[in-house]
Amino acid sequence: QVQGGLRWCRPARCTWVSHCACPGVGPRTLAMARVMTLAVISLATRVLANDGAPPVFKISAHSLYDAGLQQGRLAADRIKAWRHSEEMQKLVSWTEGGGKEDFEKMKRDNSAAFPQYVEEIKGIAEGSGLDLDSIWVLNLIEELESKMGLNPLNPPAPKHREGHCSDIYAVSAQGYSGGFYHGHNEDWSGVVKDLWYLVELFPQPGADFEQCGGLIYPGTLSAWAAAWNGHGIYMTQNTLFPRNSSVGGLGSVFMQREALCGKSGSRGVDAVVDAVTSHRWSDGGSVNIVDLRSRQMANIEIYEQDHVVTWVTAAMGNYSHFNNFKAYKPGVVDMPEPSSVHRQARVDQLPAPHSREDVIARLSDDSDTAYPIFRDMTIATLILDGSTGRLDVWCCGQRPNSGSPPFATFVLTPNFTTKLEEDATAMLFA
Repeated sequence: QVQGGLRWCRPARCTWVSHCACPGVGPRTLAMARVMTLAVISLATRVLANDGAPPVFKISAHSLYDAGLQQGRLAADRIKAWRHSEEMQKLVSWTEGGGKEDFEKMKRDNSAAFPQYVEEIKGIAEGSGLDLDSIWVLNLIEELESKMGLNPLNPPAPKHREGHCSDIYAVSAQGYSGGFYHGHNEDWSGVVKDLWYLVELFPQPGADFEQCGGLIYPGTLSAWAAAWNGHGIYMTQNTLFPRNSSVGGLGSVFMQREALCGKSGSRGVDAVVDAVTSHRWSDGGSVNIVDLRSRQMANIEIYEQDHVVTWVTAAMGNYSHFNNFKAYKPGVVDMPEPSSVHRQARVDQLPAPHSREDVIARLSDDSDTAYPIFRDMTIATLILDGSTGRLDVWCCGQRPNSGSPPFATFVLTPNFTTKLEEDATAMLFA
């Protein structure tokens, strides 16, 4: 395989850093491959050595291209380290080989639907110094891994399936007026645990986009992971693993970004639900939404053109979601994923959560040693108090019930970078 003027052995036949029997590959090429591999490791090491906690990049931009350009420059080392990780190398190789047709169609479909976010992706590529296709791969990881067969329910999946994120909703025993809370464990295995960061986008006067902030996997748009807009709406996602994935359709990162931080984001939770389900998805997902203004919370399970909305009412009092379909054809469109089954069973064993402390306890739980809720692959825990708008974020292996303070705190108001003070108002949207 030829890339960048170098001839590479395919991993299925040999490795980069040891001798292998790839035809036509001599010692000099292998030596160069070793140097490049070690350079990637060195880059990741330098990133980790900078500081313990992820950075928060505050970006004021006049266009989405400018926003992407700044993100790319600020996070270049992290984006490159993620791009050159083993997980991403496999995806890139697939999109250049057997998956090229699928990849090209996804780029065409998403470019036609969301040209504005393609401009942001172009900016990220320019700022980070990576090629544009690499940034596309980073943004379509969920769909591409499903199509490639890395979906935990498709071969060559490991026997010990990990799943991904966990979400807990809680409403006070007195109803929403007494308090409402949402918690999310962001889970992903591998080197990204040490490479993610937070971004807050601010439009300059005349800019054609709205405020948007959130947890960022290197090189991706805001709103694929936990994110919030300037109108008191917060969103997270649980990856779902349907048995089949269509070739066409739109990527979750684009659908979620437009729903949360596009025009619909200023019109309330109903408009966000309508927007995130307005077009056919390429794959599927579980989207969790909290609206601080209207004091409403909802979960949306999406599979291609179909969806089911579950409103977390005061009468329900609580809800939880992991990585199995619960409302839309469970066990039909997917197969039971062991980690999700165990995490759901553990939460169901416990009393219904009704407070912030209850949510923290659930997301810190590791009593099931085979499939704990809080685990080594938990890269961050986010706890939102819906009454105050306070969002606390823990990282770096710290459980939220450990007694350690959050490494970052946000208040999800129109000026959402403001740090919460002790005398902050108790109700932001009264």
